[in-house]
Amino acid sequence: MERSRIAVAGASGLIGGALVRALTADGHEVVRLVRGAARAADEVRWDPERG
Repeated sequence: MERSRIAVAGASGLIGGALVRALTADGHEVVRLVRGAARAADEVRWDPERG
């Protein structure tokens, strides 16, 4: 399978966390969308109301 860069909203939740682990285990690069300040290299701040 081709490896991709995938953005995941809700990565800190139960399903999102499992999804991030599965995608990472398959070799994909995962970017976690967070509403607060980005604290890690794989996080991007995202305001869902502003897009």
